[in-house]
Amino acid sequence: MSATPPTSSGSRSRCSVLELNPIGIAVPFFFGLMVIEWAYARRTGRSLYRLNDAIAALVCGMGDQLLGLLSGVVTVAAYAWVQSRWSLFTWDIASPWTWCVGILLVDLLYYAYHRFSHRVNFAWATHAVHHQSEDYNLAVALRQSWFTKTYSWVFYLPLAVLGLPAAVWLGAYALNLIYQYWIHTQAIERLGPLEWILNTPSHHRVHHGTNPQYIDKNYAGILIIWDRLFGTFEPEHEPVSYGVLKPIRTWNPLVANVMPFVTLARDSAAQERGIDKVWMWFAAPGWSGSGASLSETDSSARGYDLNAAPGLTAYILVHLLPVGTATAFVIAYSSIAQPSQLMVGAGYIFWTGMNWAGLIEGRAWSEPSEWTRLVSVAIAGAFVPPALGWPLVALSLVSLPWFYRGRQ
Repeated sequence: MSATPPTSSGSRSRCSVLELNPIGIAVPFFFGLMVIEWAYARRTGRSLYRLNDAIAALVCGMGDQLLGLLSGVVTVAAYAWVQSRWSLFTWDIASPWTWCVGILLVDLLYYAYHRFSHRVNFAWATHAVHHQSEDYNLAVALRQSWFTKTYSWVFYLPLAVLGLPAAVWLGAYALNLIYQYWIHTQAIERLGPLEWILNTPSHHRVHHGTNPQYIDKNYAGILIIWDRLFGTFEPEHEPVSYGVLKPIRTWNPLVANVMPFVTLARDSAAQERGIDKVWMWFAAPGWSGSGASLSETDSSARGYDLNAAPGLTAYILVHLLPVGTATAFVIAYSSIAQPSQLMVGAGYIFWTGMNWAGLIEGRAWSEPSEWTRLVSVAIAGAFVPPALGWPLVALSLVSLPWFYRGRQ
């Protein structure tokens, strides 16, 4: 996955498909499947999507992938460093067995990481973002924490000690994440004998449940056999109540990612003994030390459904196309594109997503920020190649009066 430097003339030699990030390649398929799921829900009279919740989920996911471009450099370097010094075996990267074993081991270590992220407070503060939605659909699959990657990579270092090539680890990890996308749906019921081996929509619905018997169950990535082996399996029986026990009431992705840490810090500060203040960060969620918790379960906070911009629904959905396209390209070409290009793309994506969240929540700053974004994109479009620039200019100019009418 090496980058290809530009030539002196500014042209770039043709890149190999292997240099592209598979997550970025999958983004258009993710959006396409969401459209199919939404259409299926409409046809069957089910309410599976809310624009406010879906946008919050998508912006969280975009932020996770964009921040991952930075953290990925460090984690891959750390993996390669450990492998170069302590690897025990040599693997043939061209052998199918290397990939099969790699996929199996990555899935096992994902189970270990996932279980840890539910059972240790500081880790849950990162992972809780993925569970905050009270909906359950394919958009929720993309609702990922911005901070999980600061530590989750440590769980895969045993693979470096075993000598598994970094390319195999990264490929198997990407496959694991892509697999988990389709299981975030209510449109698929049980899958017969496959339920014994694979993680399925039914199993993962349980994982997202706040029903007492569903909490901290079914940690699997691809294979449900790990939960069956380690005693954390629970089948789906009663209807699932989705969300978290301490709901947040915001669509702002920054608040969604930071608030669990703020809550944990308050609980830590409320402890009377110094040792309990420290242990609060490493204890299991729900642990009670020497001081009263400031963040008890609050079911009355459920049901948040604010949408202060109903007239902008079509506007946001249309603008989701260029933003989704930009996200796909930034992620797919993350190891090839120039850093300045990635920064511009990431800035455009993040700015747009934050504006949408602010508009839906009726924040005063969001309207002037969106005006500024539209004008900025129109100006920038005049300075990029026409095939890309003129569509951006046209969309921005058309969107100015559209946004004016829709915000009323």
